[in-house]
Amino acid sequence: MAFETLTVYLGSSGHARDIFQNSATEMGTLIGQNNKRLVYGGMDAGLMGRVALAALDSGAHVTGIIPRKLKDSERILTNLSETVMVEDLWDRKKRMFKLADAVITLPGGYGTMDEALEVLYWANLGLHNIPLVLVNIDGYWNDMIAYIKTLPDYDACFLIVVNAVKDVIPALEAFTQPPAPTEQTDRFPHFEDEIARDTKEPIVIDIPSIENTYYAICALGLKQLHKHKRAIGFLNQDGEFDHLLAWINTAAKEHFITENCLKLFAVGNEENTLRKELKSQTYIEIDLHEAKWGKAQDEPLKEVKIN
Repeated sequence: MAFETLTVYLGSSGHARDIFQNSATEMGTLIGQNNKRLVYGGMDAGLMGRVALAALDSGAHVTGIIPRKLKDSERILTNLSETVMVEDLWDRKKRMFKLADAVITLPGGYGTMDEALEVLYWANLGLHNIPLVLVNIDGYWNDMIAYIKTLPDYDACFLIVVNAVKDVIPALEAFTQPPAPTEQTDRFPHFEDEIARDTKEPIVIDIPSIENTYYAICALGLKQLHKHKRAIGFLNQDGEFDHLLAWINTAAKEHFITENCLKLFAVGNEENTLRKELKSQTYIEIDLHEAKWGKAQDEPLKEVKIN
């Protein structure tokens, strides 16, 4: 299959290191130079703005998909080839996925990981045969990769890991695509509505799996966006979530999530103690503007050489 339209998931943080910012610029340039089309989340912030601007500058058609109801709708990148306004976060994710021939995931935070896990979850359910390329810049995804590969519902057929942006296109060209589902569907299960329902019931993740991890990261992402106030906890009895928790700490260290995002959940190795702690978990308001997104993409892009 020719992978003509690439949906790229990546961070909206404006405070990540240059190596990550430059990788987004390089990805956008690569898409344009290889006559591919880019689909992304429509924002001007962080890596998201950089990948779009670089793709446009390289002649690519760029489609931005952004929700009307989210606070980031005020950070739409102007002058895209096409901007699609959707109703909410779930509509955005579904539209981005449906347009993709392949999904590329660069470094990012809760939202980026939510989208990547969603692709693997749907693959495990037999709903698609689209590859997910995880671009492991400077070892950013090391702990997440180690964690995912231990999960009982992980299917290696759908995950490609590369260490550099320049390896994305060759990896796709070498990919052996599994057969397409015999029956096409427009029904993709998701958890946004269940997570954001009007309840104070805590969310406790006790069994490591692609499905449960997707649920947990989706819940953290929605809480970061102020979509619910439910307490979230990981029951880490035997260290089964250690690699996942290590990645979350890396995401904070690299500024893809804020330090306050580490306060959105609790961890315990005994269920009763954890549930008691969750009853008193304080709701944290996350600053999405200066603390996360930073300034708009109004400065010229640095030139990145493509080898």
